[in-house]
Amino acid sequence: MVLQRGNITISDDFIITTPNPIKEPTEGIGCTIYTHMQNHTNQVAQIDARTGEEDTFGQLLQRCIRTALHLRDKNITRDHIVSLCTSNHLDTVVPYIAAQFLGAKVASLDTSFSQQEMLHLLKQIRPRILFITPESVPSIEKSVQDLCLDSEIVVFGETQKHTQFSDFLEPHWNEDEFNPVTINDLKETAVIHFSSGTTGLPKGICLSHHACIGQSLNITHTENPDHEYMKSQAERVSFPLTQLGYTSLYWVSASTMLLTSVIQGFCRLICPSFDAKEIWDFIEKYKPLVLMLTPVEAMEMLSHVRNVDVSSILSIIIVGSPISKEYCLKIRQVFPQADLARGYGQTEVCGVLTNFRGNDIFHRPLMKREDKIESVGLPLRGISYKVVDLDTNQNLGPNQRGELRVKSSFVMNGYYNMDSSDSFDESGWLKTGDVVYYDDDCCFYVVDRIKESFKYRGWFVAPALIENELLNHPAVKQAVVVGIPHEDGYHPMGLVVVRDGFGVSEEDLEKFVEERVPERQRLRAGVKFVKDLPLTVTGKVKRSEIKQMISEGLKNI
Repeated sequence: MVLQRGNITISDDFIITTPNPIKEPTEGIGCTIYTHMQNHTNQVAQIDARTGEEDTFGQLLQRCIRTALHLRDKNITRDHIVSLCTSNHLDTVVPYIAAQFLGAKVASLDTSFSQQEMLHLLKQIRPRILFITPESVPSIEKSVQDLCLDSEIVVFGETQKHTQFSDFLEPHWNEDEFNPVTINDLKETAVIHFSSGTTGLPKGICLSHHACIGQSLNITHTENPDHEYMKSQAERVSFPLTQLGYTSLYWVSASTMLLTSVIQGFCRLICPSFDAKEIWDFIEKYKPLVLMLTPVEAMEMLSHVRNVDVSSILSIIIVGSPISKEYCLKIRQVFPQADLARGYGQTEVCGVLTNFRGNDIFHRPLMKREDKIESVGLPLRGISYKVVDLDTNQNLGPNQRGELRVKSSFVMNGYYNMDSSDSFDESGWLKTGDVVYYDDDCCFYVVDRIKESFKYRGWFVAPALIENELLNHPAVKQAVVVGIPHEDGYHPMGLVVVRDGFGVSEEDLEKFVEERVPERQRLRAGVKFVKDLPLTVTGKVKRSEIKQMISEGLKNI
């Protein structure tokens, strides 16, 4: 049986989308950025939201070229990895773009990482050079020393010991003749983003030039434009066309936002940290077109609503993790003229897997329906989908829950220096690890994660890491950590079997873990003592039974 839904075909429970009608990428990221920045040279590229300082694309391009040339003088080539560990400011993207001009790979870290996390990630990628914020110097220094790396450290700001980033902005004798490196094979890895696996250890996800550019084009192109809607929206748009988001380049959403803004000539509104009260000042002053927020940021913003003009906002994009129906309805109430975009994606596919396009004549009626408010949207062009039974691996049809698996040229090249074969089934489909279903209109809904990891405020929390800390306590015999649903994601709860003869309390173990893990991995749902844990014959904890027991109030444990 074959069903047709716009550009989507469902045949034998396979969901096939038509190829993207726009031209396939023919150049690497560096050449693409270089060309479009030249095309938009006099347009505003970015604004520091707090100071009002701004860059045109031409000014930004000059700094990127100079940085690329100074990197080239240091013999940085396409064989090297360039790392960033910094908050958002006007120079954050400069080394990122400069590295792409040279064909080097970029792997970004986050300033909130613990020493253990920094050490693990740097051990994987062993970057040739790092561009970091002053606050990250002690942690990066120690990791580089412990790993015996010869990495050069470049600091955004004053430093007596390391290279200052301002050195890279000095004029270069060859900048007028500069051209970015040509990438002949667009399947080469361009960017390495990190994600947590079921073991709790972050993996470097290798994304190609083709995937990064293709996904950026994919989310900006509309195949079935709703011309009347687009005409009405054009009357509300102010210039420069501005996007406001807070994610760092550690996240694939931030690198995609950078690429789309350069390609389209949009202005990025830059801010190093989120403040629920301050964002209303930015809305009032800069009149952004798009807000890109995590669910937690959106919820905090809604708790400080002010009477300001929000008519400029055409779209509010929620990224990172699900948001409840209650808050979706509240967003619609506070921003009645804006579209709420609840896309769903994974770093392994370089971003979005499903979404609703507000300016698409096929998408728009569906995304505005009340019964679709919890949907994460429709399939994207260039991606094939199947939902399979968790036990039999057989394809499932509409309204049946199973694991989502996908195929696309946007799928990762693999994990950096790690085996990725377990991420694919025998037919080469990427296993997302997410339980989903799609309805009769092919709108998708995310139900749960198969993987043990869960998200808190957009961050993956790895139970194995917290369990290991609990097991380091002499009183703990067995421990398992599970996620308890909360409005800002999942809160970790530790279930512990205590050794005989120890007088430890649940609060003692909570404090023990709190002193040893990053803030986001604290046991916010507490510790519960149990007599024993349900185990398989091989000694592994039966997590599905644990979740069932928790839902019944732990009475069966």
